Amino acid sequence: MDELIKTFHIDWKLLIAQGINFIIVFSVLYYFGLRPLMKLMVDRSKKIDDGLKNAELIEENLSKSEQEKKKAIAEGRKQAQLIIGQSEKDAELVRQEKLAKTKLEAEKIVISAKNEITSERAKMIKEVKSELGELVLLASGKLTADTMTDKQQEKLIDQVLLDLEKTELK
Repeated sequence: MDELIKTFHIDWKLLIAQGINFIIVFSVLYYFGLRPLMKLMVDRSKKIDDGLKNAELIEENLSKSEQEKKKAIAEGRKQAQLIIGQSEKDAELVRQEKLAKTKLEAEKIVISAKNEITSERAKMIKEVKSELGELVLLASGKLTADTMTDKQQEKLIDQVLLDLEKTELK
């Protein structure tokens, strides 16, 4: 080994000094460079992991929100259908009520018109009888003016009026 040391001119003192220098430089770089850098890298990795976890949570919450939204929409549609159905029923009831009211009013109008027609007819028959009585009186007066007395004429008129009342015009 001596030969090797002489051949390559290796100095033990220098080699030990360089080893100590290396250890000092390595220690300084480790404590002031590599250690903070490693801490920074660990913190950064932690932040990235936290970000990924948060992203997963957000994605889960988003999917839950989507499901809740779909449920709410479905529930809203059901309620809308119920409201529409109830509205249609209410509209049908209102229509039925108005139809019944209209029929009742129409029946009242028909009854009123019939009563009016009946009263008008009775009035007309009365007027016709009155006019017919006058015409009979006039005609009988002209025919029998010479042969009948006033009492006989009155009796004849009363008889004609009684006959007219018995045979009402229909």
